[in-house]
Amino acid sequence: TIMSVALALTTLSAYAQTDGDISKSKEWPSMPVLEITTVGGVEPTATLVYPPEGCVGQGITSEYVTGKLVMSLNGESIYDSGEYIKGESGVRIKIRGNNSGAFLQQKPYKLKLSKKADLLEMGKAYKSKDWALLSLSTWNTVMTNEESNILPLMGLAVGRVLEQPWIPNIKAVNVMLNGKYKGLYYLIETVERADTRIVTSKTGFVIENDAYWWKPDEVYFRTNRQHPYMGYTFKYPDTDDMTDAEKNAICDYMNTVEEAIFKCDGSAAEFIDYDSFARWILGHDILGTKDAAGSNMFLYKDDLDSNAPESSKLMMGTMWNFDTSFMVGANEWSTVHSHPVFYYEQLFKDPLFVKKYLEKYNNYKDKVYEYVEDYFNNLKNVNGEAIKQSMALHKEIYPSQCKNTLEKQIDESLNFLKSRLKALEEMTKDLET
Repeated sequence: TIMSVALALTTLSAYAQTDGDISKSKEWPSMPVLEITTVGGVEPTATLVYPPEGCVGQGITSEYVTGKLVMSLNGESIYDSGEYIKGESGVRIKIRGNNSGAFLQQKPYKLKLSKKADLLEMGKAYKSKDWALLSLSTWNTVMTNEESNILPLMGLAVGRVLEQPWIPNIKAVNVMLNGKYKGLYYLIETVERADTRIVTSKTGFVIENDAYWWKPDEVYFRTNRQHPYMGYTFKYPDTDDMTDAEKNAICDYMNTVEEAIFKCDGSAAEFIDYDSFARWILGHDILGTKDAAGSNMFLYKDDLDSNAPESSKLMMGTMWNFDTSFMVGANEWSTVHSHPVFYYEQLFKDPLFVKKYLEKYNNYKDKVYEYVEDYFNNLKNVNGEAIKQSMALHKEIYPSQCKNTLEKQIDESLNFLKSRLKALEEMTKDLET
């Protein structure tokens, strides 16, 4: 399952924030608690940055703050990073995201450990230095009180039932920062090249079609047919080690891929994996996501040999951003399905790609709802009480959040999902013609 948090539903005495002070009058639910203590008690901060002319969005820059991370469950320590010593122990933390990092009251964070660790308790293979803490509340105008706390879980569950190549694992945790309760978060694997995340050889690459390519100090490239708002940024290779020749080779390859895609005649299948591209957009169509430029479009290739560029195909990475789920019209595709911000507008002019998309739709259409419903039923049965108790604690410091009960959110999201699947029955019939 996505939420690998098989926890008992007991409670224990623990700290909670009351009017800025620390109190032992509260009890932690039976859920992992992350306690982060930074050197000197310094809080991570972010600076708002604005796009140059011709670009869109507003982003943030944030510098890492060093410290120590301890994770505990039911009063027992299950991980201790130790004090920060570069390359040896401790953790670095900064604010992540763009609009979320700039404007949310509960800040999302990026965590970078000095030594790899299995924070999700899934096994040694899942050790990593790189993790993220996602803010709990999602502003979504079609939801009751314009809020949902479970859209990341819904989105990842859809990606998993569609058998996308890799979907991040995630669990709910309570977070303390420098002795103050910061609320209920989702601890999630970040998009990285790794044996249990995105798998490539050392000669491969992982890139993002990124609306925030213009941010200060960002290493990027732009292709000939790329939408004016977008640029490609790197998840792998590490840009500190990448040469100009390597970057130019990736850029040249992507230009070649684009030219094939824009022919709309099936020749792109020599370069890109239609299967993974179809699964990704089908997931967004099922969810009815409204975002386009901010859809986190990750691409990767196992290896790049300039003498044999077709030796491996370009793959579509995981879905990530689910904030705008169910916000498109009742009989509309997801925005990125037909918006020129990415390649799908062209791919859906290609009969071979449409055939692949319909094949995937027909393979999975009768499995999605049952899978997601079972996932949420399991979530309620195993962790429901701990999540509800944590939501109550969260609401004490964020009074405008968690207005909807867990059960109400699940029921509402499942109703939206059912409606989307019904709408796709008719929309795909039109697509067939």
